[in-house]
Amino acid sequence: MNKAFVTLLWLASALLAYWFGLEQGSESVRVSAVSPVLSSAPQMPRPLKQTTNSVSSISKTKISSAAGLNDFSGEEANIDYDNLEKPRESSPVSVMDRIRSSNPVVRLQAFTELLNDPNEQNIEIAKEVYEQLPEGPQRFSELRMLAYSWGQSDPRAALEWVGSLEGFDQRIGSGSVLDSWARYDSAGAIAWAEEKFEGEDNPYYIGIISGMSEGDLVGASELMASLPYGRTRGRAASILVEKTWMKGEEVAIKFAENLPEGSIQNYAFGEIGKKIAKDDMGRAVQWVERMDESDVKVRVSEDVAERWAKQNPAEAAEWVSNMPEGEARSESMEEVVTQWARKDPTATAEWLNQFPSGELMDEPIQRFVREVARKDPETALTWAQSITDEERRKKVEADVLNIKVMQAQREQAEATGAPDPEGDRRPRRGPPSAAPR
Repeated sequence: MNKAFVTLLWLASALLAYWFGLEQGSESVRVSAVSPVLSSAPQMPRPLKQTTNSVSSISKTKISSAAGLNDFSGEEANIDYDNLEKPRESSPVSVMDRIRSSNPVVRLQAFTELLNDPNEQNIEIAKEVYEQLPEGPQRFSELRMLAYSWGQSDPRAALEWVGSLEGFDQRIGSGSVLDSWARYDSAGAIAWAEEKFEGEDNPYYIGIISGMSEGDLVGASELMASLPYGRTRGRAASILVEKTWMKGEEVAIKFAENLPEGSIQNYAFGEIGKKIAKDDMGRAVQWVERMDESDVKVRVSEDVAERWAKQNPAEAAEWVSNMPEGEARSESMEEVVTQWARKDPTATAEWLNQFPSGELMDEPIQRFVREVARKDPETALTWAQSITDEERRKKVEADVLNIKVMQAQREQAEATGAPDPEGDRRPRRGPPSAAPR
C-alpha cells in the first residue's frame, strides 16, 4: 500500500469523524431547545426595591433585636443577583404553546418563566392564562405565582386587579401581593393596608408579616405582637412559627423566647413542642421535663401529650401519670382522654379511676363524658356525677340527659318510620382553630 493511498484514507476518516461530530452536536442543540428543564425552575427576579422599612413607629410591643433573630433570616441577602444565570429568552408565542401543554411540568415551567420577568406584556398574558383555568387547586397555585410576581413590579396595580376577584381568590391574591411587596417595602405595604381597611382586626397584615419575616424577623414579630387580640394576630403567629421552624429549631425557640408573655408565647412554644415530638418524642418529653413550672410548660405539656396520645395513648397516659399533680398534668390528661376514649373507652375509664377526684380532675372527666355520651349515655351519666364543681356537673348531666332523650326519640322514629327528630340540629364539628386569638 503506497503512501498516497494511506494519506487519502486518513483524510477521509478525519472528515467523516468531523461531520459525525457536527451532526451529534446539532442534534443535542435541537433536543435541548424543545425539552423542558426538569432539574430546577427559574428563580424569581430580584425585587425592584431593596430597602426594608422599620415598623418600630407603629409597634406597641418591642421584640429585642439583641436576641439575634434577624441573623437567621437566611442567605438571601448575600446572593449576587447580577451574576446569576439568566433565564433563556422566550417569545410570548412559545411560552403560550408550552402553557397549553398537557404535561404539568412543562406547563408550570412555562408559567414560571413568564413571570420571571413581570413586565406589562407578560403580566397580561399570565392574567389571561389564569382566567381561563378551571376551578381547583391548580388555579390557586398559579394565582399565588401571578400575584407574587406582579407584586414585585407594581403591587398597587396587582392589588387593584385582585380586588376585582371574588371569595377565596381575592384572599389568596391579596395575601400573595402583600407578601411580595413587604419583602422590599414594608412601610408602603403597611400604609396601603391601613388605608384600605377600617377596623382593628386587619386581615391584610397576615401577608405583610409573612413577607417581612424573610428579611426582618424582629420587625415582623413586633408587628404581630402589636396587633389586637383576634384572628389576624393568631394567624400571623402561626405563620411566624412555621417560618422560623423552617430556619431551624434553634431559630424557632429563640423566636418564641422573645415574644411577649401570654397566649402568643404559649402558643408558639406549644407548636414547637408538637414539631419536636413529631421528629423525636423522647427528646420532646425531656425538653418539657427540664422546663420550670410556668404557663409555657403547661401549654407544651398539653401539646406533646396530644401528639403522643394520637400515636400511642397508653404510653402517653403512663407519662402523664408520672407528672406531679398540677395544671400541667390536668391539661395533659384532657388530651390523652380525648384521644384514648375514642379508641378504647374502657381502658380510659380504668386509667381515670386511678386518680382521686378533685377540681383538677373535673375537666378530664368532662372530656371523657363528651366522648362516650352518644355510645353509652348511662356510663357517661355516672361519670358526670363524679364532677366536683356543682355548676359544671349540672351542665354536663343536662347535656347527657338531653342526648338520652334524643336517642330515645330517634329509636322510636326508626321503629315507626317517622323523620329523624334531630334532623339538621345535630352538632357539626369543624376543625378547631389551633392559633390563639
